[in-house]
Amino acid sequence: MHDRVVILTRSHEDNVDLAVELRARGVTVIELPSATIEPLADDTALAAEIRALGPDDSLVFTSRAGVDAASRPVRAHEVRATVAAVGAATARRCRDWGIDAWIPSEATGAALGRELPLGSGVVLLARADRAESGLIRELAARGARVREIAAYRVVPAARGDVEAARRAALEGAVTVVASPAAVEGLIAAIGATAFECARILAIGPTTARAAARAGVEPRVVSALTAGAIVREMEERDVGDR
Repeated sequence: MHDRVVILTRSHEDNVDLAVELRARGVTVIELPSATIEPLADDTALAAEIRALGPDDSLVFTSRAGVDAASRPVRAHEVRATVAAVGAATARRCRDWGIDAWIPSEATGAALGRELPLGSGVVLLARADRAESGLIRELAARGARVREIAAYRVVPAARGDVEAARRAALEGAVTVVASPAAVEGLIAAIGATAFECARILAIGPTTARAAARAGVEPRVVSALTAGAIVREMEERDVGDR
């Protein structure tokens, strides 16, 4: 495994444990965060929407960034709605805020949409300004009254050793993308040709569709682990023989 390379495009915080495990397996890790999270210039509307929710409503977070954005202007005791988080990491951020959150059986938007307990009130999605509409459609199909509010901005922008990432991608490195914005930021940084040469591993179907629109058919995983990345490398090697 000494000659294997993986490009991780999530934030350093999101990659810490994964990068350590991959390096322990002999994988060379290139970290190239490809989307930047920026706070709203004015979070007054976000705070007002959350404070207006009642016990029959649901407040849904699809990322830790959403929880961080909400917890800045709103104290935990001001949240009267049931809170849901897309996965364990987001739920931990809710606990840090002082709120216990419900989570679905899998850490995906699809599972959240299928399994979220619906009350008689509204479902408020507090998430990125660039979020896609799949979750809204899933909840609406179940009869939910869904509202959405931007909690933060996502800006496609790569940071790190772009040249190393470009060279590795051109040589077919496994490249992990976790959001449509990361796909956009990665392509802007390394170029379309390098992106098409890489072995793209997309977290979730929404990100996979963004990669497909860019001309690449990715492998889709619902939860990212070192084992999943190593298996992708091994399958690539078998296919190249």
